[in-house]
Amino acid sequence: MENALTLQMHNKFWWLNILLGILFIGTGFWFWFTPMETFVTLAIYFSIWMFVSGIFEIINAISASNHSKQWDFYLIGGIVDIVIGGVLMAHENLTIEILPMFMGFWFIFRAFLGIAMYYELKSGPKAVSAALLITALLSGIFGLIILANPVIGELSIVYMTAFAFMFIGVYRLILGIQQRKHR
Repeated sequence: MENALTLQMHNKFWWLNILLGILFIGTGFWFWFTPMETFVTLAIYFSIWMFVSGIFEIINAISASNHSKQWDFYLIGGIVDIVIGGVLMAHENLTIEILPMFMGFWFIFRAFLGIAMYYELKSGPKAVSAALLITALLSGIFGLIILANPVIGELSIVYMTAFAFMFIGVYRLILGIQQRKHR
């Protein structure tokens, strides 16, 4: 019964999903056609996110210290994220200049952490440990590609974000249209 009520409530506001879809698609196109402005915005967001991510990484490391062999890697990773995120937030121009190279190194660093977690979980479910290894390796490869050509990093950050916003927008439009049909 609760699912039917929830579905009715969502169908009542079908137009919100269509509005969100239009906004996401519009924002995606704005990102696409204003890559420099988008890059600056993402650079600032990245430095803030890195700082916040470091806080949560430290909390996670401390809570896992009793049952994880590699908890200290995550503690160090969290401290590094907080320090670098703080420096980047304090110096926005520096963030914009070094973001692609920094992201390349950060992705590689995170890949090493992912590989360490793979070895810790290797004895567990094969699908989970394989997924960790694959995503860690892909992160490292993406980091190497960015380091090899930082301009690719700048453009890929902007255009992947633009595409993601457009895809989310199309999803919202489809959802809103389906909800309107079933109200």
